[in-house]
Amino acid sequence: MSDTIIIKSVFIFLSFWGIGIILLWFRPRVEIFWKIIATVIFGLYIWFFLDDIKKGYGLFSSNWYVSTIHFLKELLTLVFVNMFFFWPVCLVMIFYQADDIGAERLLKFLCVLTLVLWIIFIMYSFFSSGIDKYFYENFKKMIPGAK
Repeated sequence: MSDTIIIKSVFIFLSFWGIGIILLWFRPRVEIFWKIIATVIFGLYIWFFLDDIKKGYGLFSSNWYVSTIHFLKELLTLVFVNMFFFWPVCLVMIFYQADDIGAERLLKFLCVLTLVLWIIFIMYSFFSSGIDKYFYENFKKMIPGAK
């Protein structure tokens, strides 16, 4: 598991997922069967990633600021990499979509999102040392309680 891209942020991802599961249990008109299945799937992920969750919790509790920066960087990377999956699926959805306006909006959103992600990654590749210095040193000084 040490080669996984989200290894440093598993604790934060599963924390958001846990909040979502709690909110699901308060959602009316969803069958109890599906709530139980979703909770069991969440439990299986916790069981599978338990060591990584413990490490992530230790890192988060010792230095929450750096863990949050790592989480945001990995989240952006995951969105960028998953575009290889989203583009073909969305193009098939656009072809079969009955609503022309909805299909065009989805295509526009996907094009703009991809261009924004490319700009962010190109800027980061050229200015990574300055951006990292800003977030890990300068911006940290402005946040109270950040170590």
